[in-house]
Amino acid sequence: MTLTALDRNVWPGVYRWLAFMKWLALFMIVGALSNALSFAGDGSDCVTAPIVLPLLGGEGDAPLIPVTVNGKRAAMYVSPSFDSIYVRNAQGITFPDGGEPTTVLMNGTYREQASRSRIDKLVLDETPLKNVDVIRLDTPSTQVVDGRPVVGVLRRTALSSLAILLDIPERQFAYLDFSNKEVCKGTIDGFLGKDSHSAEMEDDFTVHIRIETRKKRVSFDPDLTYTTFPSFWMSSLKDNLQVLETQKKFTHYDRFMSVGQAAQVRNLFMGGVPIRDEKVLFQDEVDIGNLGLPFFADKVILWSLGRNRLYFVQPAHIKPMPKGQSLHFFATHSGSVAVRDGSGTVQ
Repeated sequence: MTLTALDRNVWPGVYRWLAFMKWLALFMIVGALSNALSFAGDGSDCVTAPIVLPLLGGEGDAPLIPVTVNGKRAAMYVSPSFDSIYVRNAQGITFPDGGEPTTVLMNGTYREQASRSRIDKLVLDETPLKNVDVIRLDTPSTQVVDGRPVVGVLRRTALSSLAILLDIPERQFAYLDFSNKEVCKGTIDGFLGKDSHSAEMEDDFTVHIRIETRKKRVSFDPDLTYTTFPSFWMSSLKDNLQVLETQKKFTHYDRFMSVGQAAQVRNLFMGGVPIRDEKVLFQDEVDIGNLGLPFFADKVILWSLGRNRLYFVQPAHIKPMPKGQSLHFFATHSGSVAVRDGSGTVQ
């Protein structure tokens, strides 16, 4: 299932029409834009027609953008960790049963019943995507943000055709198209400013991090409440862990429960840069590390799958965010559990 509608060849005329206004909007988002402009005149030939959307919600909410589903106002999460566009029936918005029942694998372990469906017209900003194939989960959504029912999550294909800017501190999201003209060479590398850093990114949206001398592969999932690592990593990383909680922590993802242990990871680097004070939940049911919402919350992230590069910068000053509702596509609830040895009693 592909979203070729995100290719500008399927959006005739839309990019040119939005160019000027979106360029001005982007200038307001990233102060480092002046670095990109210096590569080619006024910069309009290097970053064409950005599509800029506000991030809805507030502190603790996964990234949410406004959309229109078949003419009705709604909201959707954005996360490259999802392999499909998943939707749920929500207030006043329903998705037809495509008559093809299926089972989807969530979190690598949990299976949920679903059916194939379709959105006749999904609009991002002024850009329409028609006849979008989706997978409808059986459990309806009761979430609402800024008066919009939250209906689903955009998958990684929707986030790979163009460069993506995710700026949680300033509550902005943008699709960007960087020109391949020779005069624009290096524009994307300097786009976030001189204090930004980068790391090589694989086609599956994973990068390598380094913890002391050990390399580990991690994915990106801003829908996760925590950054999670597999429990079997703990033995090899024990010299770089400061255990924060001796009790086991259980986490419910909708109806699926995972058990793990929280720890502070020292000497963690990405792109040669230290990622400080990263609290990690080591979980039994995961096979790969996932950088969750706390990793994104204080950074501006720019990725380009076409260039296999992820860029990031941490602003020097971050203004307070509005209070959120802890909104995530997979609603998570956590608690602690202690096991008394020898008695089998769970407290």
